[in-house]
Amino acid sequence: MPSIYLTKSLWSYKFRKLTYLIRAIGAYGFLNLTLFLKRLSNPNKTFVGILLAEHLGDIVASEPIIDALHKKFQDAEIYWIVKPVFAPILTKHPGLSKVILETNVLFSILITRNNAFTQFYNLHLNELRKDPYFGTKLENPYAEEIDLTIHNYYKSSNLLGNFSRLCHLNLDETAPSLYIGQSNINLPFEGDYWVLHRKSTDINREWQDEHWIQLLDLLTMEYGINVVEIGTHEPLDYSSKSFLNLVGKTSIEETCNLIKSARFFLGIDSGPTHIANAFKIPAFILCGYFANFKKYMSYSGAYQEKGGIANIYFNASGSTRELPFLEVWEELQKTILNIKSLALKAV
Repeated sequence: MPSIYLTKSLWSYKFRKLTYLIRAIGAYGFLNLTLFLKRLSNPNKTFVGILLAEHLGDIVASEPIIDALHKKFQDAEIYWIVKPVFAPILTKHPGLSKVILETNVLFSILITRNNAFTQFYNLHLNELRKDPYFGTKLENPYAEEIDLTIHNYYKSSNLLGNFSRLCHLNLDETAPSLYIGQSNINLPFEGDYWVLHRKSTDINREWQDEHWIQLLDLLTMEYGINVVEIGTHEPLDYSSKSFLNLVGKTSIEETCNLIKSARFFLGIDSGPTHIANAFKIPAFILCGYFANFKKYMSYSGAYQEKGGIANIYFNASGSTRELPFLEVWEELQKTILNIKSLALKAV
């Protein structure tokens, strides 16, 4: 009996692998045929392809590339290949002719090797993506040529600066913009609120939950602040009439609108933080050692400005997780005073 189940399992795997291959080749062929026909009917137009399928923060940070490419290629149609889950970030962008949903990693590998675009830019670094069935890696020869790797990218620039280099551009200060449809979420409290995002794919980029709980208690008592937590998984184990857990309960569009309407953003270096930067929401962001980078700047635009609307607070001697509570609380209080001062100057 075990051999029968093993055989069924093996055939099931082979079927999934074959389906995966057929879908990749089919999508690849259809895209190239479409582009070929478009180029035949529009010989003077430049068809630009951008491949940056993930992740949320990377996609938001690299948005200024679209406008820069339109300036570089006066009569251009720009296409962006992205994972379906992140597509809502781009679908309403006026500078994109089409958002192409990435069928799977193999599809992107095929596109990077041969495509019908006039200009094509792969914004993925090497050593990051590999298809699950054939083990083929998504490679970027130009990144290797300019010595841009996962081990050194933060040493040369911020995310926008690095992505723009892969497009033969030189951007590192332009603020990102987002174009998102309206969506309404009923909140259990009235007035202003803060947004909290505290989870990462790397535990060392997170702050300890017990510290967040202490911080929320003090914010509620001393400032009367309402807080909405966002994210995709593992909500904070916290209950208060001034706290709303929306972790795993909102779409990307709803998350963007929550951040856009917030008075303040509180969290760690993450995708939602890049969204807050795009909407110019005052913020306090906790950072620390990450991989082999002791200090780095992810952002361009509002959060890049020293003394501006965001305090990107680094642990000078370790990871975000190791930041002491009192140190963070004192720094947050200073940030609140600074934001109030900036608001008064703007009046």
